[in-house]
Amino acid sequence: MEPLPDEMKTATKNGKSRANGLLISRKALLAAHERALKRVSRMTAQEGFASLVKAGIYRPDGKLMPRYGG
Repeated sequence: MEPLPDEMKTATKNGKSRANGLLISRKALLAAHERALKRVSRMTAQEGFASLVKAGIYRPDGKLMPRYGG
């Protein structure tokens, strides 16, 4: 198996960069992922649900938004 590259691919379907022209290194992406996992693991169920409502994934009544199959 060949090693993974240090830089992530930036190509998109429409040709525009998702990172505003900046290349995000694999190391930086993994570090951000670790920070996110630590933060989520410390959340209570209520905080996690509130985060999903704020992100527009769930409605406050607990139903999924139409975009996500609700």
